[in-house]
Amino acid sequence: MEAVQEMEDQKFELTGLDVSFDVKATWLAINKMYSPLADLYGLTVTMGFVLANIHEDYGTAATKIAPLLGMEPRSLTRLLKKMEEDNLINRVQDETDKRSVRIHLTSKGLEMKRIALEHVTAFNQEIREKVSDRKMKIFFEVIEAIYETADTREIVG
Repeated sequence: MEAVQEMEDQKFELTGLDVSFDVKATWLAINKMYSPLADLYGLTVTMGFVLANIHEDYGTAATKIAPLLGMEPRSLTRLLKKMEEDNLINRVQDETDKRSVRIHLTSKGLEMKRIALEHVTAFNQEIREKVSDRKMKIFFEVIEAIYETADTREIVG
């Protein structure tokens, strides 16, 4: 029992060996950081990311949002329905392509987007104060390689 308690009391550390684990653990820490803030405004972290990716003037095609966030279209559909019920967005038929729907921010959605972006910008600034420009450039090159590899890799039995 003491060994179990010791393990639970240890400070969590990234492995430095397992890309999948370390990326997931880092995302969970970021999500945990943003979650209480989102809760204050009646949002989820995912809602904040959706709001951040909707163009303020022209809206954004609904079909473009899911891939930006790595979401399945049916999950996005449920989320957009909830966001519309919460008066954060409106769905508007595209004037040039009647088959397409554009997502537009309401005034409340625009306000929530600005709040979300303030916090994201502050977090990014805090990271950039701790990590040199050179290392940030390398980080983004590495994270892009990880994304491309994961996005195009076929799992073979």
